[in-house]
Amino acid sequence: MGYCEICYAACEARYCAGCAPSAPAPSPQVVLKRESRLDGHSDRVYDVAWGSNDRLASVGQVGGFVWSIGEGKQLAPLDGDELMRVAWHGDAVITGSSLGKMQVCSPSDGRPKATLDTNQEDEVYGLESLTSNLAVGAGDTLQLWDVEKETCLKRETCVKSPNGIVFGGHRNPDQKSYIFSMARKGDILVSAVSDGTVRLNDARTLESVDSVDLHARRGNSAYAVAASATAPLISSADQRGSVLLWDMRHLETPVAECANPGAVHALAFVDDLVVSAGADGRLRAHASKDLTVEASASVLNSILCVKASGSRVASAGGTGKTISDAGIQLWRVAVEGGPEAADGVAETRAEKRRKL
Repeated sequence: MGYCEICYAACEARYCAGCAPSAPAPSPQVVLKRESRLDGHSDRVYDVAWGSNDRLASVGQVGGFVWSIGEGKQLAPLDGDELMRVAWHGDAVITGSSLGKMQVCSPSDGRPKATLDTNQEDEVYGLESLTSNLAVGAGDTLQLWDVEKETCLKRETCVKSPNGIVFGGHRNPDQKSYIFSMARKGDILVSAVSDGTVRLNDARTLESVDSVDLHARRGNSAYAVAASATAPLISSADQRGSVLLWDMRHLETPVAECANPGAVHALAFVDDLVVSAGADGRLRAHASKDLTVEASASVLNSILCVKASGSRVASAGGTGKTISDAGIQLWRVAVEGGPEAADGVAETRAEKRRKL
C-alpha cells in the first residue's frame, strides 16, 4: 500500500481515484521496442542495409541474404565468405569482402552481375551510395567508383596522422591507417580510421575537408561513425567505448561525449537520438544534446552493426564462438506517455518530446 502523490491518501496507484482525472500527464519515455527477428545466418553478421520496398540486405562471415521485412522471409541469398559490408546502389546490392573484392548482385535472386577489385588485400569496411557513384573504403584507401562502367574513378590513400596511433602494432609494420567505418552527410564522406582520426572528405573529389584526432590523442582507434539526416551532427566511437558528438560546423571540440563499457562497433542516428552498440551486447539510445542514455536493450552477444530507417533499427552481430546468436533483431524507437496529439495531427518523436 502506498500514498496518492497529490492528496497523500492511502492507495495502491500513484494517484487515488479522486485525484487521477486531474493528475499531470506522464513524462514521455523513449523505448526500444523489439518487433521481430530474422533467422538464417549461421555465423556472425557483419553488416545490414535498409533498401526500398521494405527490404533489408545482410552479410556476414558466411554469405548473406536479401530479406522482405513485411513478410519476414528471405528473397535471395548472397554468396561469399567474410562479407564485411553491404549497400544498396540503384537497383543492385553491393557486397564488400575481406579480400578487397566487391560483388554487384541482383536483389531478386542474388546472382552477381559484376565483380569489382579494389586492388587491396584488406577488408572493404566502407560502402556508401552517392548520387551516381559509389564511395568505397578498402584497406587504407578511399575510392570512388562508377559501378555501371566497373571503373575506379579516384583513389586516395589514408596516411597516418601525426598524432595517430599504429593499429595492430608490430603486425602493421608499414603503419597503415585503415578505414573502419563510413557515413555520408550530403556531399561529405565521414570516415572512422584506425589511427584514431575521424576524417571528412568531399564525396565528389575525395579531397580532404577536415579531420579530428581526439580519439587518437587518447590512444584509441576510431571504430564507427554516423551522420544525422536532420542536423549538422556526426558521431564517432572508439575501441574503449567513448562516443563523441560533433557539430560539423565547429569541429574544435565535441558537443558531448559519453563512455560505454567496452568497444563501440556501430552508431546510427534516429531522429534526435544517437544509437550506439558494441561489445557488451547492449543497444543504447542517447539524447543528441548531451548523449545521456534515454533507453537501452540487450541481446545475447556482441553487436557488430546497427542501421536505421526512419524509426526502425536493425541490429546484428555474434561472437564466432560455440554459443552465438546470428539472428538479426528488428527494433522500433518510440515515445510512450505524454499528452495525446490532436485528432488528425501526426507528431514526430522529436516534436512530441520538445512540447513538454
